[in-house]
Amino acid sequence: MIEQNVIPNKKPFYADRQKLIILGVLAMIIGLGAFLRFYDLGSSGVGNSYYAAAVKSMLMSWKNFFFVAFEPGGSVSVDKPPLGFWVQTVSAYFLGVNGFALALPNVLAGVLSILMVYILLKRPFGPWAALLGALVLAVMPVAVATERNNTIDGLLVFVLLAAAWVFLKAAQSGKLRWLMLGAFIVGLGFNIKMLQAFLPLPAFYALYFFGAKHPIRKKLLHLAAATVLLLVISFSWAAAVDLTPAADRPYVDSTSTNSAIALIFGHNGIERLTNNGGGGGFTPGTANHTAAMLQAPGGTGMPPQGGPGGSNNGQSGPMGGGPGGSMDFGTAGTLRLFTTPLAGEASWLLPLALGGLIMAAVLLRKRPMGEAHLALILWAGWLVPEALYFSYSQGLMHAYYLIMLGAPIAGLTGTAGWAIWQTIQRRRLLGWGLAFLLAGGTLAFQTYLLWDSTSWAGLSAAAAALLLASALALAAASRFSTRLAAPAAAILLTTLLAAPLTWSLLTTFNHSANEQLPAAGPAQQGRMGPGNRSGGNGPTPMDGNGSQAQMQLAANRGSNLTMGPGGGGDNQALLSYLLAHTQTSTYLVATGRAQDAAGYILATGRPVLALGGFLGQYDEFSLDQFKTLVNHGQLRFVLGSALDQHQVISQWVQQNCSLVNDSSVAGTTLYDCEK
Repeated sequence: MIEQNVIPNKKPFYADRQKLIILGVLAMIIGLGAFLRFYDLGSSGVGNSYYAAAVKSMLMSWKNFFFVAFEPGGSVSVDKPPLGFWVQTVSAYFLGVNGFALALPNVLAGVLSILMVYILLKRPFGPWAALLGALVLAVMPVAVATERNNTIDGLLVFVLLAAAWVFLKAAQSGKLRWLMLGAFIVGLGFNIKMLQAFLPLPAFYALYFFGAKHPIRKKLLHLAAATVLLLVISFSWAAAVDLTPAADRPYVDSTSTNSAIALIFGHNGIERLTNNGGGGGFTPGTANHTAAMLQAPGGTGMPPQGGPGGSNNGQSGPMGGGPGGSMDFGTAGTLRLFTTPLAGEASWLLPLALGGLIMAAVLLRKRPMGEAHLALILWAGWLVPEALYFSYSQGLMHAYYLIMLGAPIAGLTGTAGWAIWQTIQRRRLLGWGLAFLLAGGTLAFQTYLLWDSTSWAGLSAAAAALLLASALALAAASRFSTRLAAPAAAILLTTLLAAPLTWSLLTTFNHSANEQLPAAGPAQQGRMGPGNRSGGNGPTPMDGNGSQAQMQLAANRGSNLTMGPGGGGDNQALLSYLLAHTQTSTYLVATGRAQDAAGYILATGRPVLALGGFLGQYDEFSLDQFKTLVNHGQLRFVLGSALDQHQVISQWVQQNCSLVNDSSVAGTTLYDCEK
């Protein structure tokens, strides 16, 4: 009787100890992910100044808040839906408009996404595969770079991971209410980044179609009902905007028709797929669009573009693909994700993930449909369509969009770990052969990416070589002691994380990162490798981040800044002149692009008119509207650069306004339209 009592008591002891070990490892993984995202957060500025200015403007009125107004006067919105910026505005309400507060929701979402990947992998593939997947996402360079920024993609990924968990519950239970909840959550995601939220939707629907134990007709009816709810939630805010009279709301940025629906299917739709979109004579993806994006705001009173790595003298860097690294998405084609500039963002473990997908599919091919099959449908259905999109899309995109690949690559890497271990358990030599083949190919790819791109490459390669040799020795010894097989597999898979961890650390410690267009990598790079941005991630002529961040510092500290090319005056003096000659209730100045206006908004909190929206390419204000503002004393000053793409307004200003000759604005073309 004593033996019978002792033996059952030992099992829970060991089980509890294993659970504690797993929880401890998970806590360390989450801690690592949090460190990479939180370290020195916000020290380099407010992030994307276009979005930061919108948050500052949204804090000033409920109307601005609801319509996501870009500037305090509420004349124009940003070119994105509201939900992500609503969350940022709440954060800024309590913590202020600063880099930390604006990035905080994205960072928290990123840390929670690590936990979500663990949860999604644990049941189908076990806790150790789940830990591997969580660790991969924790050190995914593009996730680290993007989630340290005030872009809203990290929040979208978390929402989609939550939706994935709900769709899995719907597939396993067959209950309509879970399916409807999943559709509702994806609809929320749509109101963060519009059609980008629909990229994993085919995988979500496939989960229910193949997993729910209902007749096909019933499943199709359920999916139809979920689609109706999805569309209602997704388009609710856009419909509210378009149903509001134009005179009672901001102009919808980046549209020629002042319509949120047009924004969804135009600038944030077709223009992301092809190079046939755009307006105002600028077609995304073409030479004239690139020129427009890269046009320096000369004569705006901005300081020189640059800072660390801010200019490369017009040369096209391999990581940037264009002057200053602003066109950072490379050339469309089959190998786009395996070559610079995009390879360094999310592709470090892509060979292993794809190989693991094939191995898992082979292992599961003869089994009845279960949780492992559903997990494979989820991750493969999420990764493959997005990989094809990012590989072949010729539309407007940026490197940080690849954060959408982070979760499925992490999921499939965890799946690969499970598949390798299952194969080793069944056929030892075949399993180890495939494991080292996949690991060797992945390490070779990683070495190519790191080589000469950073001074840390040698250290990373040495660490990987040492771990690989240790794994090989333990794998060989496992023939005599099966207890060594698990440590060998763990060390082998951990070896593959040395390179992406290195790149993520360099991303975290990069104090000259491009805040406008976040991308992974160090501040200084060597040859044409994944980190080469022609001298760093600094501000580019396109983004204007350097000028806007410096203008904000100037306003706060009273420092003097020299103007950009064609300037010659004093930036703070220009700002002081505008403040001294305008009333707080009126527009400070009119600019051509929202990017140029953002610095003034952040520095002063004053209304600033952006005639052409984000890139200055749309005529978002008519001559009659412009004249009304002038005649009612709401607008006095117009920067000369604001008139470049708005010929009708330009002619009127030149005929009816006078050039300012004050020494404070020497070198800057500034018109005074006071009557």
